[in-house]
Amino acid sequence: MDCIEAHWNRRSASYDDFVVKGFSDLRERRAWQEHFSSILGTEPLNILDVGCGPGIVSMQLADLGHRVTSVDLSDGMLECARRNAADNGLDIDFRKGDAMCLDFPDSSFDAVVSDYMLWTVPEPRRVISEWRRVLRDDGILAYTDGDWFNDPLSTPMRCRVSNAFLRIVGSKQEDEPDHDEFEETTLWSRTASRPRDDLRMLEDAGFRDIRVIGDVQRKVLHGMRYYAYGLTNSHFTIAARK
Repeated sequence: MDCIEAHWNRRSASYDDFVVKGFSDLRERRAWQEHFSSILGTEPLNILDVGCGPGIVSMQLADLGHRVTSVDLSDGMLECARRNAADNGLDIDFRKGDAMCLDFPDSSFDAVVSDYMLWTVPEPRRVISEWRRVLRDDGILAYTDGDWFNDPLSTPMRCRVSNAFLRIVGSKQEDEPDHDEFEETTLWSRTASRPRDDLRMLEDAGFRDIRVIGDVQRKVLHGMRYYAYGLTNSHFTIAARK
């Protein structure tokens, strides 16, 4: 797990840049909030955000009135998340934690959410099992991800266009290559068929009412940010109940 933590500590600055810009864009923020509300409903819930990163999903949900507890393995990400929440006047309980061994009792939460995290873990079935364990009966799971290695949208032409728009929107560039030791050696998602493999794991874990919401990037990203961040992968959200 040390290499995973180091990876996300290294990338916390660039992810934070994306979060700050996205949350300040009212149209994008409202689109994400409508997306989550269509799954979670509008009544205030006790929600766990697993792999919260710089806090974008946590802030979107807290802004809607939900009670949010958020965990991440990376100290760098948590530092950014706490600062972002404070800057926006949002009360969120951020904690360091391992998605494969959550430090919460059984049936602690009404909902569990996670964005762009499951692809990074060594043992996704353990994570899914933990999500189900901490959910109350009839609780809701909603997580968003993509097929970052095998998506047919990732053509050379689309990648060139995306990179051009990344420069236009001022995205911070990494000093190191994207595919470090963590990605090369431990990723189940490198050879997975997604979201088909996700559905199998969720069914095996005992989740029910499982559904896939596709093309999420088209719903929530707009203008140049869509071409920069949404052109080369089809993002999906999977919703399910315990």
